[in-house]
This record gives sequence, structure tokens and C-alpha cells, in this order.
Amino acid sequence: MKRFIKFMTVILVTVLVSTIPANACAAEQTNFFNAKASLIADAKSGQVIYEQNAKQKLPVASISKLLTVMVIADEVRDGQLKWTQPIKISPAVGKISNNSEYSSIGLQTGKSYPLNQLVAVALVKSADGATLALAGAAADSTASFNQRMQKKARQIGVKDATIVNAVGLRNGDLLKSQRVAGVANKAENTMSARDVAKIATYFVNHYPHLVEIAGLTSTTIQATNGKTKTVKTINKLLTGGYAVNGVQYLGLKTGTSDKAGACLVSAAKYQGRTLITVVLHANGGNDDRFTQTQKMYQALVDEYGAPQQLHLTKRYQTIPIKHGLPLKVRVAAPALKIWIRGDAKAPYHAKVDLKNSLAKNGNLLAPIKKGTTIGTITVKPKGMASLNSYGLKAPLVTQQTVNHASWLKIC
Repeated sequence: MKRFIKFMTVILVTVLVSTIPANACAAEQTNFFNAKASLIADAKSGQVIYEQNAKQKLPVASISKLLTVMVIADEVRDGQLKWTQPIKISPAVGKISNNSEYSSIGLQTGKSYPLNQLVAVALVKSADGATLALAGAAADSTASFNQRMQKKARQIGVKDATIVNAVGLRNGDLLKSQRVAGVANKAENTMSARDVAKIATYFVNHYPHLVEIAGLTSTTIQATNGKTKTVKTINKLLTGGYAVNGVQYLGLKTGTSDKAGACLVSAAKYQGRTLITVVLHANGGNDDRFTQTQKMYQALVDEYGAPQQLHLTKRYQTIPIKHGLPLKVRVAAPALKIWIRGDAKAPYHAKVDLKNSLAKNGNLLAPIKKGTTIGTITVKPKGMASLNSYGLKAPLVTQQTVNHASWLKIC
């Protein structure tokens, strides 16, 4: 990873500021959506557009499986597992997979199934047995796989999630050999809506292959020397009835348990942006998680229309450059867009980080071409919430070419 030289300054950036009901401060006081917790955020910038009780840790049930399959994908990337390798179903996993009280697809004990197919049914059908089989392929116990999940969560920025197992079930719901010793039988995975949004944001930004799977309306699984079985998605956003004009649903993950209620984390494309919504414990029942999610997207469409470009003030549209002419290069942050409305103005704190390979002592080094990404600009708008503690970040790009002037001496 490239190291960065930090070129820090505080700037005032003039933009229009939101007064919508999705304002972060007002959101914590008003139950705009019928759920214990809800949130909508921009996956590219990290801006939290609306949040309601989003910091309270709550049971999340099978939403946990997003974290599980990311751990598996990392194991494949690192060469410890292979997408096509067969995974044998143990008696304990077989019992869970054939128990109608769980999300079962009838995996056969003693048979083997390709790892990539187990991942698919874990995401599409939320198959508990398939998820346990994946965890067993990566680790020798529930506790050791939990450690991998916790490590991944910390990497993402989720530091206080409670992880009991890869599935999202209560510890006591698993067979004795699968439970974690010393943990109460009623214990289950918990995290806040903000934590779920961080995980989903990381998921869509780093695992496009998994996002594609999570958006399938059906998938198939086949045991060695067995028949092919087709399973359909349980995410009703993908099967019609909850459409919002202009919004393209990408899928993601449901979760259901007695304590978690009906939960849903979703991703969607709108106005060229990827959005994340979270509904934890929808108060109206199982399908209300889809209704509340639809309502959230519709509110965004009605209230905002489109994100707006955040322009830097004139003073900070240029960066000093050494050994070149002109002495400063014009820069912009075209990806830095925010969801706002209203006509108020407010100050913003900002910080520029230049790439170490392109700069020295806070100055760019000539020559440099137009369209070069020279680093990032991080903006922390006053009163605007973000999934990231540092605020909203975007690439900083040069708007002109600066040639090298070897005769020019700049200290």
C-alpha cells in the first residue's frame, strides 16, 4: 500500500446543507421508519443520509452471513481454499440443513458440494447448513471461525460487534459440538445498524463477485453424484412488488430470529451512486422489512432527486508544484458528491493527503499529467453524519498538465 504524505489544512467549503427529515441529528429523535433501527448511507462517500437509533447494538440474525462469506472469499484469495473445491457435509451440518426450524435446503450428510455453490445458497437462500459447512471448511471450530469474523469486522471498522457463530443463530440453536463453550445458549450475534452499514459498504466496494451472487433471484446446488436443486431468493426486493422508480436493487441480505425480528440490509443503484439501507427489527412483521426499505428509497428519491457536487473554494482548487510551470496545478474532486437540500450555508473542515510517490514536503513534483489522481481530499461537513470518523473522502485529480522545468529552482 502506498504511503501518503499528509498535507493538512482547514478550509471553508461553501455548499448547500440538508434540512430533510434524514438529517442525522433530527433522525435520532424521530422514528421516521417503523423499525427499532434504520439507516441509509452512500456506499461511495460514507455519508449517512438518515439514521434512526443506529448506534444501539441489536441482534442481526443472518445478516451476519455477509461477514462469513467475506472471510471465505479472503481464504480463497489467499490460496487456503478454492472456489470449486468440494466440501463434505458432516453429520452435525447435515442435521441442521435438514431441520425445518432453520433455513434448510437438505444438504446430504456424507455428500460433497462445491464451495462456490455453498456460498451462493448462503447468500440467496440464507441456508444455515451451507453456512456452517463453509465455516467448517475454513476453521476447525466455531470459536476459531468466530475469531476470523471478528478480525474481519475490525478491519472494516466494526470494533464492538458480538459474534457467536457464522450463521446468526443463538449459541444454543446449534448442536453441542458446534456451540462455543462458556457462552450462554441465548447469546447471538449483535451489532448496530451503523456496523451493519459499514459491513455492507465494504462488501459492495470490495467483493463485486459476491454482490452479483447476492442479487440473484435463484441459484442451484448439486452434490457429487446427486441431483441438482434450485433454490429461490428470500429477498423480496428482488422479486417484485417493492419497486421505486429509478432505483435498481442489487440485493444483499435478510435476517430473521425471535430477538432480531425481521431485518434487511440492502444495496441499490440510484443516480450513479450505490446506496446502503439497513432495517433492524421491522415492527410490522416479516414483510415490513421490505416495505420500510422501499419507503426509505422512495423518501430519498422524493426529497433529494440527485446528489450534488461539492466544490472546493477557489483558494484550494490548486496545489503547489515543484520544478514545473505553472507553479500550481489545478485540482478537483469530481467524485465528492453529497446528498443535500435547502439553501443554508455552512463551513466544512477538509484535509488533503498527497501520494508519497508524487509529492515532497506538501508539494507535487513535476512533471504531472492532466487526469492524474494525486491523492485524496477528506471533507468533514459540520452537522453531517458519516460512517467514517474522518468524514467523506474522494480522489483528488489534476485538471491540467504541468511539464518539468529543469532550470527552475524551487526550495
